[in-house]
Amino acid sequence: MGKGQHQIPTRDELIAKYNRINIIKQVRLIAIRQPRFLQSANLSCIALCEVVTSKALQKHGNVWVCPVSDHVCTRFLFVYENGRVGDVHINSQDAQIQREILQATGSEPC
Repeated sequence: MGKGQHQIPTRDELIAKYNRINIIKQVRLIAIRQPRFLQSANLSCIALCEVVTSKALQKHGNVWVCPVSDHVCTRFLFVYENGRVGDVHINSQDAQIQREILQATGSEPC
């Protein structure tokens, strides 16, 4: 230490300073540990399903309907927060998109 007067903190001052720093660290750790997944009130979901071809399967315009729940299996559920959805104009009937889906599901070699 240099010339002049130096104040040495008391035991109580050191404990107070340590506790203040420790509380700040704990608050930061709690914030890091808390799951942030799906906390938004604005969620969008897209399901990628596998459907058994049957007579119950019906097409109404661009929408397919299968009233038999045993004929439908959800393979992937994509969830987006706050309207941050990917390209909503993807045509799942497009050959390139179908290839990408098959690759992602492991139904076709990469």
